[in-house]
Amino acid sequence: MDAAKILVFQPNNNDSCSMKRLLRRFGYGVIEEIMKEDMIELVVRIKPDIIIMNVFQGSICLEACKKLKEEYSTKDIPLIVHLHSAVEKLKLDFLAVPINDFIQQPFHEMELIHKIQNQLRIVSLHKKLKHSQRALEESLALVENQKKELDNNLSLAANIQESLIPKSLGSIPNCSFIWHFQPSGKVGGDIFDAFMLDEDHMGLYMIDVMGHGIASSMLAVALSEFLILDVERGSPLKRKINEYPYYEIISPLEVINYLNKRFPFNKYKHYFTIFYMILNVKTGVLKYVRAAHPAPIIIKNDGGLYELDAYGTPVGFEFGEGYDEKTVCLDSGDTIIVYTDGLMELKDTDGKPLEYEGIIDYFKKEINFENHHYTLNLKKLTRSQETIKDDISILEMKWIKFI
Repeated sequence: MDAAKILVFQPNNNDSCSMKRLLRRFGYGVIEEIMKEDMIELVVRIKPDIIIMNVFQGSICLEACKKLKEEYSTKDIPLIVHLHSAVEKLKLDFLAVPINDFIQQPFHEMELIHKIQNQLRIVSLHKKLKHSQRALEESLALVENQKKELDNNLSLAANIQESLIPKSLGSIPNCSFIWHFQPSGKVGGDIFDAFMLDEDHMGLYMIDVMGHGIASSMLAVALSEFLILDVERGSPLKRKINEYPYYEIISPLEVINYLNKRFPFNKYKHYFTIFYMILNVKTGVLKYVRAAHPAPIIIKNDGGLYELDAYGTPVGFEFGEGYDEKTVCLDSGDTIIVYTDGLMELKDTDGKPLEYEGIIDYFKKEINFENHHYTLNLKKLTRSQETIKDDISILEMKWIKFI
């Protein structure tokens, strides 16, 4: 480490500086100069670590100290004033400049050395502080840029996910739909769709990936892409066969079993629940599997209410119990309501979570009104929430036999 450079100012040439010899004896580099009008320029050129001013003439040295502390390029250089007895009465004036420290005549040599060491230590700490502040500012700027980039990517991801939510399901015979999707953040882990498997059969699924956020949404998007009905590339929903009609619709049970093997938890570190059903749109025969998904509700045309409660564990855990595939027959005018468990966390008008019982009570009350749609007030309730803890998906389908 280089020795500190000390600039000692003398009022005139006649003053000998024993201080210079003392400082050099302690290993400091010392430059001795006469006080001049162009003192600032001199200090900037020399770049001392400390300035010591020997004060014999009070007013001249006081003005010199003020100049050094007012000038931007010199104000941070520690300034120690050596006050002689003739100007001791001006000590308060010098302290008001403000100077960094002072010594009075006579002084002990170690007193001066300790004061110099203290000022050098303070300067070193200030430099470290400024360095830390700059590093912090750079880190904050980096974090802010990363946040903007993350927000932008989240917005793009939200647009992608939103594009996968159905815009229209009017092409499915005998079925009418309304639905609502509301993620807890910019992106969510819910996804659903309905589509024709052939001229007679409709497929419908709703998926809720564990958690909510980027990782969950990525898996949800991957699942929606995986479940696209594309026989040519090997869809898990429908496969080619060699006999007429040269395709076979894969049963809900087989679809879920395949998903369970294709998306193991130990690989993706996520599991998901799913309700998948196949409906014969002409006869109303419905086959379904419920893999730990909240049980969809059927509201009968005559006002009855029951659940599609087939047993199943989440997809991703290779449990031995397996899944139940069940079959029900819809009557014309029956309504199926499928939802994710985020709906249970909605707060009612009293601020209490709906929970399972609250949802059932809600639909029992809705049955008593002649509503064309049962979930409209639920959609209003979701939109009125200040915050939601989990993603919410609601899909209502009514089957009416026309053909």
